[in-house]
Amino acid sequence: MTIINFMPAHKQAPVALWLLKKDVAAVAEKIAGAGAQAVLVPAGDEVSAALADALGESCRVIECDPSLGFVYANGSAAAKMLDGEKPLPSCCEGDGADRCLSGSELLAAEGKRWVWIDGAEEPVEVDRVVSAESLVAAAGADDAKAVGIGYPSGLLLRPDDTSKIELCSDYVRVYTAKNCMAKALLDICTLYRHESCGRCVFGYEGSHQIATILADICRKKGKPGDLALLRDLCPVMQAQCLCEQGRVLARTVQSFLDLFEGEIMQHTTKKVCAAGECQAFLTFHILASKCQACNKCVDSDVCEEDAILGRPRFIHVIDQKACAQCGACLDICDNGAIVTAGAVKPKCPPKPIPFKRK
Repeated sequence: MTIINFMPAHKQAPVALWLLKKDVAAVAEKIAGAGAQAVLVPAGDEVSAALADALGESCRVIECDPSLGFVYANGSAAAKMLDGEKPLPSCCEGDGADRCLSGSELLAAEGKRWVWIDGAEEPVEVDRVVSAESLVAAAGADDAKAVGIGYPSGLLLRPDDTSKIELCSDYVRVYTAKNCMAKALLDICTLYRHESCGRCVFGYEGSHQIATILADICRKKGKPGDLALLRDLCPVMQAQCLCEQGRVLARTVQSFLDLFEGEIMQHTTKKVCAAGECQAFLTFHILASKCQACNKCVDSDVCEEDAILGRPRFIHVIDQKACAQCGACLDICDNGAIVTAGAVKPKCPPKPIPFKRK
């Protein structure tokens, strides 16, 4: 049985759905030509009714829960939707009798692939066999440090990598110096954790352990042996998980560690987030060059922890030990004197100093 999947694996990259809405009649003709028995679309989307009218009795249109995405790419999980069951995968892709074909793959020209680059307003059509270097060029990024290819590839590549790979994902993200790779990996693993079916120990418990370890690392609670534990866990998950979700998750974690183990380890060993994205590692500072001693930030209603020290006609400073990192003070300063910092700290006075108006 062939099932065409229009459910976005990544919510920020609804490639197949975008192509479907662009020309429903043409897509219905493609579906009929592929001999599909069913199509999967998001529940509540107005395009579902339009597609059902265009297909008539030739193919079933199944409305699915839009809070899930990865799981519908599994053939056995997609087949369960035809019987009104939950989309629980029971085999790795290719091992079952049911074939689930991505809508973006169906609608692409020969040798091409539609892909959504993170931050773009619509997808672009690129060569199916590409290099990381060409994807960076397509994204127009100048300071790229990695290229992430989403589910089901689960790969992280260097931006200058010229080796060719077959692009089989709808989603590509180019990471820059502003991105923390530990937080980026945590965000990805949280998505996989949300869709874990719980049918096997290695998939369910493994995804939970990975997400927990990374959450601790990003919250300044990481331990020295955390990355070694991830290194030990991922190969076992790749070998033992009963569906491809757990295997792709393990491959993704390994790709991040291969390229950015040092940056992620800094969160534990040096207690710094070089990119300044992890909230727990941020510190708040008052710049002496901009502070006008207006006293707005000292107001007790602004900082509940009384972490801002100073008084009228004195340049204010922040007591880092008392600061709760809530960020309430950032918008109150009209002069932009209060800033956040990551690994590189600005030079600020340790104590309030007298302020002389010019």
